Amino acid sequence: MRGAPQERVIKDLNPINRGWSQYYSSVVSCKIFSSLDNIMHRKLWRWAVFRHPNKGRGWIKRKYFKKYNNENWRFMTSNKIRLTIHSDHVIKRHIKVQKTRSPYDGDWVYWGKRLRKIPDKPPRVIKLLKLQQSKCDNCRLWFKSDDTIEIHHKDRNRRNNMIKNLSLLHGHCHDKLHRRCA
Repeated sequence: MRGAPQERVIKDLNPINRGWSQYYSSVVSCKIFSSLDNIMHRKLWRWAVFRHPNKGRGWIKRKYFKKYNNENWRFMTSNKIRLTIHSDHVIKRHIKVQKTRSPYDGDWVYWGKRLRKIPDKPPRVIKLLKLQQSKCDNCRLWFKSDDTIEIHHKDRNRRNNMIKNLSLLHGHCHDKLHRRCA
C-alpha cells in the first residue's frame, strides 16, 4: 500500500474504518474515535511525505488534504473521493433500563417501546415495530426482547418488500398463519 495511489488507499481504508466504527458505535467511543483519527492522519501524512520526498509540506497539504465542510485537513482526492474518518459515525448510546422496571413486571408497553430503540435490529424491523406499536399483527400481543420476530409478506410475494406489504409476527404466529393458509 506504500506505493499505491491516493484513490486506492482511500478505497482500501474506507470499508475498514466504516466497519470498525459501526461495530463500536454502541459503546462510549468518542475519545477513541478522535484518537484513531489522529493516528490515521499522522500515518497518512507520513505516507504522503514518503511518496514525495522532494516536495514541501505546503505542496503535500494542497495535494492530499482538502477542505471538507468545516475541516481543513480531510484526506481526499481532487475529484471529491474522501476518506471516511471514525468521527463521521454517529454514536448510538445504549438505553439504560429504568431502575424500577423488570421484564417480569408485566409492563409490556414499556418493554415494547424499548424494543423499538435497540440498535441491533435492522431498520426495516424498527420501522415496522413503530408502525405496529410493538405488537404482533396476528395475536396483538406485545413483542418481548427474547421473542422471535419474523417479517410476513401479506400478499405472499417475497419480492414485494414495500412497507405496506410487510408485517411483524411472533415466530409461532407466523408458523400458524402459514399452516392455516397452506
